[in-house]
Parts: sequence; C-alpha cells; structure tokens
Amino acid sequence: MSGQNAHGAEQKIIPLGVVLVVVGLILLVTVLAIWIVAPVYMPQSLYDLVGDYLPKTAVSNPLAFLPTPAAVAAVPEPILLLPETPSEEEAEAEVLPSYFVSVAEAAQREPGAGEPVRLVIPTIDLDAPVGVVSMEKITDGDQTYYQWPVPNEFMAGWHDNSARLGEVGNTVLNGHHNIYGEVFRDLIDLEEGDEIILYDQDRSYSYEVTDKEILAERGQPMEVRIENAQWIAPTDDERITLITCWPYTDNSHRLVVVAKRVQDSG
Repeated sequence: MSGQNAHGAEQKIIPLGVVLVVVGLILLVTVLAIWIVAPVYMPQSLYDLVGDYLPKTAVSNPLAFLPTPAAVAAVPEPILLLPETPSEEEAEAEVLPSYFVSVAEAAQREPGAGEPVRLVIPTIDLDAPVGVVSMEKITDGDQTYYQWPVPNEFMAGWHDNSARLGEVGNTVLNGHHNIYGEVFRDLIDLEEGDEIILYDQDRSYSYEVTDKEILAERGQPMEVRIENAQWIAPTDDERITLITCWPYTDNSHRLVVVAKRVQDSG
C-alpha cells in the first residue's frame, strides 16, 4: 500500500497486519528469554515439558535466581527459621537450637510412621501429595540460619524436623502459591473452623483452622523475621502449620495457617 505526501512524493505505508506480527514476535521472544533465564515464571504445564532442557543452574533452585529490582516481587521469599544466638560452646560444636530435631534423631524415627503423604482441604477443593523437605544450613558472614526448600511441583513439603502426625507438637508444611503448580494458591481463602485432613500411610488425621496470619517479611528487620519464624517452632499441643508467600502478585508477606487436631478419624 502506498500514498503521497504533501510534496507529491510516493510514501509507503506498512500494513497493520505486518506491524502486529512483528510486535507479537518481539513479545514472544522476550517471554521465551525470561522463561529460560528465570523458569520460576514459567507455567507448570510448560515447565513439565521443557524443564529437563533448561540450564540446570536455573532449574535446581528457583530461589537462587537473583532478580532485577523490577522482578523481585515475583520471586518467593525463602522460608527461614533463624535460631536464637547460641553460646560459644554451642557455636563451636555447631549444635542446633533446642527446638530442632537433629538429622540423627529424625533418622531414628520409625520409617513412615506419622509421616504425612497427602493433604486434603475440602473448602478450597485441594487434594495434594506431601513430600519431605530437609532444612539447609546457610552461612552468611558471621551469621548462620536455616532454610527449607519448597517442592517445585504441585506438592506440599513437610519439614522433616517438625512433629509427625499423631504426635504432640507442630507439624509444618510449606508450598508455593504462584509458581510450580500453585499448590497453596487458595490457602488465603481458608477461614476459622475449616477442616484440614492429613494422611500418613495408614490413616487420616483431622484438624480445624484456628488462626490465619499475614506477616510482613520482605525488608523487615531481623527481629521481625525471627518473631515470624516462631509460628513454625515446636508447640505443646497437636497442630499443623501451613506456610506460603502472599499476595499472589507479590511475595512480600508470609501467609500462615494454623489448624489444631479435633478428632480421631481412624
């Protein structure tokens, strides 16, 4: 298509369809580049197909991705439990805080007994498998803290140093809410009194929601993060604590849901 300008010279006009195709291709290439560099943004169904072909450094731990300031809102905050300051003797011996179950103690537990394998929450139509996650020790300068990985799939992660089902204590589960299957996407919709059912290999355990907390996490001073972490510390009652990030379009806060045992469901 062509036309004439004010001087009578012929002027070519690019068809609108061509412009739209070029813009579409640019957007497509941009999205693909973002997905390759930061697979945390990739839809779960697509990740399942191409994850094996992505750079392993990017796939192995999405929380290791260092985002630009503009992208920081989309990356989940690591789930941390910062210990109380140990004594010099404890520090030298690398003794865990008293509320941790050590790796050796966890290994001595009867395999499978009380270990959660399935999570059902009827109110939000959730039925998901539960896997085991083990804490990782992180040293940053002269400070040591502990971090739990989150399953990179539609699965809740049971903190293996927290209480087993049927035991007095706090059974802690984590999960993503806006990436990798979004297992805890609708956790925010739970209300007091809603039922949560957990299963081990032999039986079910019923709980009732008693608390839902939204806690500021990103950019908070250390004392605030330590206070937040107390929600996943051991307790003297039989409860479960579900933890994820919030809100869906950001990850600046921690969402914590607590439910207490209400019956023996057999």
